[in-house]
Amino acid sequence: MEEEISLSELLKTLKKRSLLIVSLGLICLIVAAGFTFFIATPQYNATTQILVNRTTESVEGMQLNDITSNVQMINTYKDIIKGPVILDEVSQKLGTNLTTSQLSGKIEIATEENSQVFSLTVTDENPYEATKMANFVANTFQNEIGNIMNVDNVTIISEASPNTNQVSPNNLLNLVIGLLIGLVLGVGSAFLLEFMDKSVRDEQFITETLGWSLLGSVSEMSNDELQAKLKVKRPELNSRRTKSRI
Repeated sequence: MEEEISLSELLKTLKKRSLLIVSLGLICLIVAAGFTFFIATPQYNATTQILVNRTTESVEGMQLNDITSNVQMINTYKDIIKGPVILDEVSQKLGTNLTTSQLSGKIEIATEENSQVFSLTVTDENPYEATKMANFVANTFQNEIGNIMNVDNVTIISEASPNTNQVSPNNLLNLVIGLLIGLVLGVGSAFLLEFMDKSVRDEQFITETLGWSLLGSVSEMSNDELQAKLKVKRPELNSRRTKSRI
């Protein structure tokens, strides 16, 4: 019974403060839209794929140990690619003022388990700059890895190409998150205001919370009840006026 009363009170509070909840939801939605479409900078990415595979005379000559070694070597290659030995040269070729750390932050390397292929993805504000940067990094790495580790097992199997579809921000997701945040704030504010409201709302508050005796109550009539009452009184007044004239 207490759970039903509590649920009823919660729903009553939400209905009472519905205007506040909707208003905050719309405000946060507008803020999210403003940030997404006018403030946030669109980001684009470009991806190139690199194969790590030691050169052999035939496929039969490739041993399982060689494949395992190549897969394990990819982890080392990740650190080399994002290090200054590669990125300093890339920065000079691009003629950019970006530091090694800033360039490294634009690069993401992804691998699949037990795969000799890894993906090198560059994210930038310009899709064509992202493509140029990805290809420069891959080519520089392929040319320099022989001097660094005395190996010849890197092949670029797929060059990066411009992708004009932005990867961030996610417009729809941002709008949904903004709306949800607004609704949550609205619901929280509604319950906070209701909790802080110390006005007397029912007889139970007087008798149980304050411990006072209830002497009487005054009911508030709804508009329908008031109109019905007036319709009943009007015929009575008319009949009295008729009798007084007689």
